This record gives sequence, C-alpha cells and structure tokens, in this order.
Amino acid sequence: MATAICRRAFFPLSLFAALCSAPPTQAGAALTLDSIRHPSFEVDGLRVSLSTRRRGQADIQLDRLRVAGIEYRRLNLHCADFVLDLRRLDCPRGQIRREDARGRERPALPFSFSYRFADGATNLAIEGAEVVALSPLIKRLRGWRPEGRFDLKLTADRDEARLDLTVRQARFGSAAGDIAGEGVDLGLEATARLVAGGWRWRARLDWPAGEMYVAPWYRKAGVAIEAEGLLDKKVLDVALARVAIDGIGNIDASGRWDRVAAGMESFGFVTEPLDLGTAFAEWVQPWLDQSAVPKVRASGKVRFAGTWSRGAWRSFYAGLDDARLVDGTDYLEFAGMNARIPWERGVVSEAEFSVASARLGDVPLGGFRIPVRLADGEARLDRLQLPMLDGRLHVDELVATRHDDGWRGSFAGGIESVSLPKLTAALKLPNMAGGLTARIPRATYAANRLALDGDLVIEAFDGRIVATGLQVLDPLKSTRCFTADVAARELDLGRITQTFSFGSILGRLDIDIAGLELIGWQPVRFDARVRSSPGDYRRAISRGALQDISALGGAAGAAAVSLSPARFFNTFDYERIGFECSLRGQVCAFTGLAPAGEGQIIVAGSGLPRVEVIGYNRRIDWNLLVSRLRAVIAGKSKAVIE
Repeated sequence: MATAICRRAFFPLSLFAALCSAPPTQAGAALTLDSIRHPSFEVDGLRVSLSTRRRGQADIQLDRLRVAGIEYRRLNLHCADFVLDLRRLDCPRGQIRREDARGRERPALPFSFSYRFADGATNLAIEGAEVVALSPLIKRLRGWRPEGRFDLKLTADRDEARLDLTVRQARFGSAAGDIAGEGVDLGLEATARLVAGGWRWRARLDWPAGEMYVAPWYRKAGVAIEAEGLLDKKVLDVALARVAIDGIGNIDASGRWDRVAAGMESFGFVTEPLDLGTAFAEWVQPWLDQSAVPKVRASGKVRFAGTWSRGAWRSFYAGLDDARLVDGTDYLEFAGMNARIPWERGVVSEAEFSVASARLGDVPLGGFRIPVRLADGEARLDRLQLPMLDGRLHVDELVATRHDDGWRGSFAGGIESVSLPKLTAALKLPNMAGGLTARIPRATYAANRLALDGDLVIEAFDGRIVATGLQVLDPLKSTRCFTADVAARELDLGRITQTFSFGSILGRLDIDIAGLELIGWQPVRFDARVRSSPGDYRRAISRGALQDISALGGAAGAAAVSLSPARFFNTFDYERIGFECSLRGQVCAFTGLAPAGEGQIIVAGSGLPRVEVIGYNRRIDWNLLVSRLRAVIAGKSKAVIE
C-alpha cells in the first residue's frame, strides 16, 4: 500500500519540488518534460510555467497530445488562481485553446479543475461554453460547423465517477449535407462504480427538443435511451439498453463492443408492439422515396427481434398485428394483415402471412393466407391461389435467395379467366369484353434486373398476345427501362374499336413490335408492323371509323379519305389494313401498305362503294399523335368526310 501511494505521489512531488527550486531572481519557474507515456495517452513537449510576478498564474503547453487514437498539437492551457502543493492541484479559472491560426479564430474553451492527491478526487466543470470551442480540439468537428452551448460536469475518485452533460440549441451539418441537426437539446447523465473486473456503469440520454436528418431519414425530438453495463480493458458490455421513441414505441437491446479490435462483437434487440403507421413513415418510406415508389399509408402494430454475432445475423423475427397498407394511388390495399415470420440460421422454419381482405382498384381480391418456408438465405412460397373476378390469380412458385451480390428471386404463375368487363369497370378503364388469361412460365430477378425466362402469353380480344425477351432494368427506380418483343395474332377489331369508342371496324389484326423500349413507361424506341390477319372473315369499316382515322391527321388533313361517289353509305368493305412505324426518340417514321402518289395507303378498299385511307405524313411526332388519339377516343375530335 505504501508503495502504491509513493508511486501516485511521485509526479506531483517532483513537479512541486522543481517549481519551488527555481531561483527567486527569476520572473517565474518552469518545468519541461520531453515525453510522458501512459496506456491511455501520450504527451510530447510538456512545459509548465508559473509566474512569480502574477501570483497564481500558470500556463501548460503541449506540443502533442494523443488520446483514444486522436492526435492534438500545440495546445495551451492557462490557469488563473492556480494552486499546486503537496495536497492538491487547483485550476478554478482555466482556458484551453490551440496555438495556431485555426485555434485563435475560435473562442477559448473555459473550464475549472481540481485534483486531490490523497484520494484522487477529481472535479472538472465547463459551463456555458460554445460548442464551436471544441472544434479546434476535436478534429472530427471541424467540418460540421457546430453551433450552440453546452455544460459539462465530471466528478470522480478512485472508485466512482459521475458525468453530467447538457447541450442547448445545437446546430450542425456535415460537409456532404447528408447529416444535419437544428435546435437540438441533449442531456446525458452517467455514473460508474469500480468493481472486480472493471467499471459498472449506468447512463441516460434524453433528446427533448430539435430535429435531425440522417439521409434519407428525418426525426423530430422525443427519444430517450437508458442503458447499463460493464466496461473493462477489453470489452464494453451493454447488458440492457431501452430506447423509447415518441409516437412509435420502445426497443430493448444489448451488445458487446470489442475495444481491442475496435468492432462490434455481438448485439441483439426486441421491440414492443410498435405503431406501424409512424414507423413506416419514418423508417421505410424515406428509403422508398429514393426509388420513386408511391407513398404508402400504413396502420396497425409491428414487432421485430434479432440477434447478430461473429459478423452475421443469427436469428430474426417480424410480426404484424391487424395491419393495413394502402398505396398512394389508392389502387392497392391490404387490410387485416397478420404475420409471424421467424428465422434462425441453420434451421428451416415456417412463416405465416394472412390478409383478411384486399383490392386492386375496385377489384376485390378477397382474403388469403400465404405459407412461406424460410431457410438460410432463402424464402420459398409454393402453390397459392386467389379468387379474382370469376377467375383466379395463382402463384406456382416464388423463391428469393440471398447471394454475395445481393438478393435474387424467381416467380412462376399467372391469372386465368378473369372477367374483362368486371376488371375494366373496377379499374375505371374502357369496357372490354371477354376474359383475360396471362401465363408467366418463369420470371427472375437479380442485379436490379427483372427478366422472363420464356414468353408472357396474354389471351384478350379473342386473340393471343405474346411478349418475348421481356426484361425490366432498375424496376424500383423512376428511370426503369422496359424492353421486349411483342407479337399479337388475330385480335378482334370489333372488340377493340368497341372498347375504345373508335368508330367500328370488323376484322382481325396481327401486330408485331420489335425492339420495344420504354423508359419510365414512356416509349422511346420500337419497330411496329400492323397488318390484317390472313383468313376468310368479314372485313368492314364504318363511316365513324373513317372520320376517327382521318382526325388523327389533324386539321391539315394528314390522313385523307378517298371515297367513291356513294357518299350516303355508312359501312364500307375493305381488302386490308396495314402500316409500319419506326419510333426513335419522339419521332415515328411512317409507311403504309403501298405508295399512292405523295402518300401511303393505310386502308385499301374492296368492292363498291370503294374506300381508301391515305396518309401523307412520313414523319409523325409521337406525343402529338397520342394526344390526337386520346381526343378522338374522348369524342372531342372529328373529321368531316364528303
């Protein structure tokens, strides 16, 4: 015991003796040490100066100080009313600043400090200091332009310590602009007691005012954290931490930080039932906004739990209680959602997900239950059927697997015999007759690319539509790119024109669209060919359809209609319909069935009276053509034919 006391007293005794031994004729006394090495810090170039002309004035200069891996240079500590004797060291009025251009531009950091050699009682206090005064000392603050004030009080002896920190009206922002705070008030209370093996500690952090942004998330005040644990030379152990978030709920967590390796060793967490609406709006929607996904409204309760160690997740749980999700367009809704999704590494588990009711637009989908099998890095769904408007939506297989480069997925399924009249009415689209059947043999997702391994087959308008080589790049972004080749055979023109209020045309149509490319669902490139289907069937076109086709040419008559003198007929036979359009950018290069003077034949007549539709524009503005087509369908644009 005596040896330990002597060791603790050696430095203050040596310092006191050196300063007191200075000749009385000098204006002051000084002590210089080349270096001090300690497990917690390193000092080079220490100089302590006492002024005999100004009693109680002391200056301590450090050429270099290294603490916790951070290095500071040219520090100056000035003390007024300085006292140093065999019992104590007092600096009731001190200031710290850096002795360089940057340091002199900032206010000095005021402090008071006292230390008793007998029992190690230490008091450090900083009151009303500007946060910016820390920036010359703490290098990581320099680029954050901090503002505000803070108070700090530290009391300690060899067995116990207490820290109180208050930050008022803090303002800061990173140079990149991805982190910022405004009007932030913080309060930290921490205590520690020496026990066998380390320090047993408790802490509470309160955030009662202000707002913070950490891209892409934003949060107003209303967060409190209470934690306790053990600190030793190797590990910071958080035995229990409770995070209370206003409007959302509470989260309990624990963890171990390896101080030697400077990394997380393990952690775990479990939540109470959280408010899904607020949690989704604050945690999920900002991330979805980056991908231009429509806003989603949510309600209900959600639960999470998880454990992580040795660089990987070991278990995870998610649950939903009576949740509801509605997309921002109000077209897609799921209500009465309940889920139990457990996962544990090395174990195959069964997850349950059920929906009481759902809808697509005004299309009711009814309730359903989805069983999902979870294994290491894989989620699988087999055989799901949902009733839908006299038909069904079915999923034959849905698999998601995790790889080093991210998630990959595959899907097979489709819809069968869905009533088109009911579907179009529910989606508020033009009424379509018949049924809709679509089959997806297999779709895959990897590296932000969604692709079909096979053909997408859709049966509609009493015909068949096949999409080949379909893929979508960056499907979650507003700049998503859609490419495919599309072929349609024997589409019923009567049903099509009846659906879209485009006059009346009887017959069948074949369509080939090669190299179709859409960006953000807007076409930018394709080569389209439209022809009457081969075969023996009635081919007729009404006067109203001729007017609508002519109106697409605009007021200047870009499409001209040539009739025989039988102007009083309302229906005309035709031999064939056909044209080609090659779109590049927003311009369509147009050709018809055959040349006709300066124009191109679009509709070739047959019999008497004979009708022909001739187009004269070889280059057509795509956006203008689409706007005219919409006007014709809405009945706002008609051409007069005589």
